[in-house]
Amino acid sequence: MGKYKVGDELIVISDPSEEKIKLRELTKLATDGEYAQISWGLKIVDVEYDKPYVTLTYRNLEGELNKVFAECRDIKNFDHEKVLEKALLKAFTNEIISISVAKNSGHYNK
Repeated sequence: MGKYKVGDELIVISDPSEEKIKLRELTKLATDGEYAQISWGLKIVDVEYDKPYVTLTYRNLEGELNKVFAECRDIKNFDHEKVLEKALLKAFTNEIISISVAKNSGHYNK
């Protein structure tokens, strides 16, 4: 990522290859005998809170930009962290389903 100041404006230029390397490092499936562990990387691009809802925009390993929505049903006790966790779980679920569908249809070449 590069940051450049042009007049009074700061321009941030991100390197997509840096992002892809970081996401690839975070994403892995490991087995150790009868134990297995999965780790998944997503880039949080934007989080918008509109009580009781949250909209999470994220980028996946393939560079695709996606959005998920979550709702905090207990409006009186609205917790930013918990509703964001709910949105992240939906994002991870969507990514696993997407890869499963791609593998089953023969479109996944990793």
